[in-house]
Amino acid sequence: MGKTILEVLNFTTKLFWEKDIESPRIEAELLLCHILNFKRTELYLNSQRVLSSEEEQRLKTLTEERLSGKPLQYVTGEVEFFGLKFKIDPRALIPRPETEILVSKVLEHFKEEKKESDFLKIADIGTGCGNIATSLAYHLKNSLVYATDLSLDALSLAKENAEINEVKGRIEFLHGDLLAPLKDKNLENQMNAIASNPPYVQKEEKEILPEEVKEYEPEIALFSSEEGYNLYQQIIEQSSVYLKKGEGFLALETGYNQAQIVKSMIENRDDFISIEVLKDLCGIERVISAIRR
Repeated sequence: MGKTILEVLNFTTKLFWEKDIESPRIEAELLLCHILNFKRTELYLNSQRVLSSEEEQRLKTLTEERLSGKPLQYVTGEVEFFGLKFKIDPRALIPRPETEILVSKVLEHFKEEKKESDFLKIADIGTGCGNIATSLAYHLKNSLVYATDLSLDALSLAKENAEINEVKGRIEFLHGDLLAPLKDKNLENQMNAIASNPPYVQKEEKEILPEEVKEYEPEIALFSSEEGYNLYQQIIEQSSVYLKKGEGFLALETGYNQAQIVKSMIENRDDFISIEVLKDLCGIERVISAIRR
C-alpha cells in the first residue's frame, strides 16, 4: 500500500532537515503541492490521501534534485511573485520576495499621482525572468512596459512569463545593456517610470554565497564590479535622459548596506528630488526612489 500525504511529508521534511536545508517543512510542503497541484492547506485537509506510485516516484525524483543542492524553484520550475505565477529556470535569477517592495512602490506612486486613464510608459532594466515588468503590466492596465536585458536567454524566459500572465501585448522586450535599447525608440524625456533590480553582489563575495546560489543561478544576474555600485551609477545617469522632467519616477533595489551609497549618488546630482529609502521586513534598506526634477 502506498504512503499517505502526511507520511511522505514527514519523511521528506526529515530528509531536508538532515541536509540542513533552510525551512525544511515548508520546502517539503511546496514540493508536494507542486506534484499534487494542491494549495498548502489542502495537504492537511487531505493528509490521509494515499499517493499513487507515479506521484511517489515523481516526489522521489524531485526530492533527490533538491538534496543535490538545486534550488527548490528550479526543481519545480515555478515561483510565485506579487500574486502571479512565473516559470523559472537557470536562464534567469530566481525572484526574491524583497523585490515585491520595488513593485509596490511603483504601483503606489502611480495610484497617488496618475489617473487610471493616463497612459504610462515604464522601463524595467535587467528584467531577468520578467517578474517586475509582468507585475507592473498586469496591475497597470493602461501602460506599455519596456523590458531590457543583456541576456537573450533571460529575455526568452521573460516573454514566456508575459504570455503565461496574459500581458505579452503590453510589454516590449529589448536586448541590450541597461537603458541603451531605449535609444532607438526615441524615448528621451518620455518615460513615466524606470525600475531596476540590477546585479549588485561583489565578485569577491562569491565564496560566501550559499552553494545553491553560486552553483545554479546565472552569474550575469548576480555580480557587479566596483563594490556593486557601477551599474547603479550608469542607470541613474541614463535614467535622467529618459525620465519625464518634473514627474518621471525612478525606483532601484539595492543590496545589504548599499542603500545610503546609492542614495548619495542620486543626491550628488541636481536632476532628482524627493529621494526616499524603503526598508524590507527585516529592516534592511532595500529600495531607493526619486523623482526627476
